[in-house]
Amino acid sequence: MALSYRFAKENDLQAIFHMEQASMNSPWSLKSYEEAFESDYSMILVAEQDGQLAGFSVFYLTPPEAELPDIVVDEAFRGNGVGRFLLEKSIEELRKKDVETIFLEVRVSNIPARTLYEHLGFEQIGVRKYFYNDPVEDAICMRADIKVDFKN
Repeated sequence: MALSYRFAKENDLQAIFHMEQASMNSPWSLKSYEEAFESDYSMILVAEQDGQLAGFSVFYLTPPEAELPDIVVDEAFRGNGVGRFLLEKSIEELRKKDVETIFLEVRVSNIPARTLYEHLGFEQIGVRKYFYNDPVEDAICMRADIKVDFKN
């Protein structure tokens, strides 16, 4: 599978929004994506295969730190390394923006995401009780130091 990545364009926002709606229990609004796209303090990357949007990531930037509030892989592309590819490329771009540490929250039940994050060097730093709705669930808080190469 030949994947490529790029920064999101304004005309990607509708597709990003629809992918989010299909994938998440508590999806972001289109307005949230528009605000992130227009902000100087956020970064949206998309992964593509043969010109088709396969996934995206959203980061909030406050160098030397960044937060990953949203990463989604289209259902048709799951299990093919798209999430890993997208996160690795995001880390490359974040390093260029002087980011040294990434923080995120992930549902306790989201084992595939947690496994990916741990494989790339994220460590659990805490738990936020009842953080998610629909269903109510705890969040695992994680951080990664990206000054050095991530684990393989």
